[in-house]
Amino acid sequence: MADEDRIIVPPAPRGRESLTWMGPAIIWMISAIATGELLFTPRIASLYGYSVLWMLILAILLKTALSIEIGRYAVVTGGSLLQGIRNLPGPANWGVWIIVLPQILVAVATITGMAGSASSAIILILPGSFTAWAAIVLLVSLALVFFGRYRGVEQASIVMAIAIIVALVITAGYVFPGIVPLAAGLVPALPPDVVFAELLPWLGFVMSGAAGLIWYSYWLTARGYGAAYYTVHRQEGEEKVIEEEDLPDVTRLSRSEKDSMRGWLRLMALSTTIAAGIVLLLLVALLVLGAELLRPEGLLPEGPEVTAVLSVLLGGVWGPPGAWLMILASFFAFWSTLVANLDGWTRMLGQGSIFIARQMKAAGRWVSMRFYRSVYLIGLMGILPLVFVLVRLEPVTALAIAGIVEAIQIPVVAFMTVYLNRRTLPAQFRPSLPVVILIFAVGIFFAVFAVYYVATEFLP
Repeated sequence: MADEDRIIVPPAPRGRESLTWMGPAIIWMISAIATGELLFTPRIASLYGYSVLWMLILAILLKTALSIEIGRYAVVTGGSLLQGIRNLPGPANWGVWIIVLPQILVAVATITGMAGSASSAIILILPGSFTAWAAIVLLVSLALVFFGRYRGVEQASIVMAIAIIVALVITAGYVFPGIVPLAAGLVPALPPDVVFAELLPWLGFVMSGAAGLIWYSYWLTARGYGAAYYTVHRQEGEEKVIEEEDLPDVTRLSRSEKDSMRGWLRLMALSTTIAAGIVLLLLVALLVLGAELLRPEGLLPEGPEVTAVLSVLLGGVWGPPGAWLMILASFFAFWSTLVANLDGWTRMLGQGSIFIARQMKAAGRWVSMRFYRSVYLIGLMGILPLVFVLVRLEPVTALAIAGIVEAIQIPVVAFMTVYLNRRTLPAQFRPSLPVVILIFAVGIFFAVFAVYYVATEFLP
């Protein structure tokens, strides 16, 4: 075996080179912009003003901590979080079932909502019906992901994301009402007229939902962070990255490789924190704009008018040029999120299906990632969302359903992650006790809101 084949953890990049490794965190950030950030935050601001600011900050801080812990598992093991969940003690694949089954509903609802939201931008520019354009966007996105030709969408979306973040932050500074209203929103209290069916989807999607958190481990391993270098280096195609027998043995690292692993963990934590900081800045800007421009007019992003209402966030200050920038940026945000979600869900659901197929002693195509990704892409995220698009399921309604499930699943992901990191990682790479307590706090925070939602919506 060549010397490079024995390398499990290469030295972590430093200085300017480390900037080229920020990709997974940037993709993770952009993939969430069109749901929790761009759509629900102005809606929540229009409903409740600044009274939810404390909730927003706390949710971002807690999700950042959880994202870093999920990243820890991926960097140290070289595998996805779902691989670890598969090996939790108890009945075979019980954790996989708990993750995968609810995500089937989330996938269909989110893809439907994203296609409709992208269509709401197109109908402001081109002739045609809302339903027809939603169907076209969905079909084009499916084709791009199926043939792996969506890099151009990602690149254009990164450019538009930077432009819209800068524009929204500058505009929020222009209409900024002063410190006092924001300071009042830092006091932990629920709005008197709060509706948890509105609040929970926002908290579930903001920055990243349960699925996005798990996907982060896929993006880190695909990029070759830490021990994933070994996996990526030895495999000819990404479809084989999920093969558990190909993961490296990280219990016998050399001293230099242990130092390198710590460097990769620091880089992952830094890039995750930077991405979360950008998200927080954007969220506060959207909260300010929603409270100052939408709330006085009683405007809510919903229905085919989603993008038309969002265009007020810039158009209300800068006139038609601002409105058109917002429309264009919204389209790319919704479309890139749709494409990223199609890719992410086919990966996660495909890997989960392989684990279950192996449990049932299946063989051949039943343990092929390519087979499952094609099935889910065409069937679950193709035919079913297309049906809902054609019957005109309202985008915000579809995304609200998905966001509620995402929020309810976050405690499950948090508790599983902290168990895996504390019990299965080599001792020198395990999280400290304060970190473990913090991740438990993540689970408790979202569990409390989920319980409140169930109590207020379903109990007499």
